[in-house]
Amino acid sequence: MEISLSPDNEKFLRSQIAAGIYNSINEAINGAINIAISKTTISQERIDEFNREIEIGLNAYKNGEYVDGNIVISELRKKYAS
Repeated sequence: MEISLSPDNEKFLRSQIAAGIYNSINEAINGAINIAISKTTISQERIDEFNREIEIGLNAYKNGEYVDGNIVISELRKKYAS
């Protein structure tokens, strides 16, 4: 496989090698890909967490366990008016 890097990306990867973080361009590129993969995984975990929280909120709403948003905004305005 052959890839082309922008000059800025190549400079960054070479600086990572010079700093001793990676031993080669291949290792640095694989490291960058692994970081991208982990961010994707974390993002999916966050989406799942948000979906669970939304479900909790929807269930609370269905059970009448909520506060009118206008009341909350009014109270916040009073609190931060001074």
